[in-house]
Amino acid sequence: MAFKKSKSDGLFELLADQSQYLVQAADILTKIIGADPQSRSALNDELHKVEHRADEACHTVLRKVNQSFVLPFDREDLYELASVVDDCIDLMDEAGDNIVLYKPGHLPDGVNTQVEILRNCAALSHDTLGQLSVINEKTRDFWIEINQLENQGDQVYRKMVSSLFENATDALEVMKVKLVLDVIEDAIDAFEKLSGTIESIAIKES
Repeated sequence: MAFKKSKSDGLFELLADQSQYLVQAADILTKIIGADPQSRSALNDELHKVEHRADEACHTVLRKVNQSFVLPFDREDLYELASVVDDCIDLMDEAGDNIVLYKPGHLPDGVNTQVEILRNCAALSHDTLGQLSVINEKTRDFWIEINQLENQGDQVYRKMVSSLFENATDALEVMKVKLVLDVIEDAIDAFEKLSGTIESIAIKES
């Protein structure tokens, strides 16, 4: 379903603008995980800056929704959409914080798979939100792909946690690592919530 040119175009542009920070946050988090401990703090500062810009973009979307009488979708759905995008970015920012603040000695290899899943989720979400004025089969494919990625993330997470406890020799180190794994898993779950919000909108508009 395509929407005619209207004042709604500005809202779609604002949503697309907000979604770019999903990709930026996922890319910087990937760099943090791959960096040596001495370089992580500076990268985390970059991630904080992205999170702050994303907050501003979210507030801009919410103000636009508040000030508009005619909207392309239900007002509540638009609030939810902007808020969940913000949650995804906040959780990636928290993951960077947990790595820098708790300084785990070694992160399992599966974390690289986790952040690659995050990057895929971010790219798919950015692409979909950038084209939300046209709801079609590609929009519907989006939440299927995100669901598959989330399932993959769950499997990787469970294997890492199982191995972490099975091979644990230092309880404090286990806690540090798990705090990182948990919040990255939460971020992946948040993308599934985002896809569910878009699915709900698409079903209503079909």
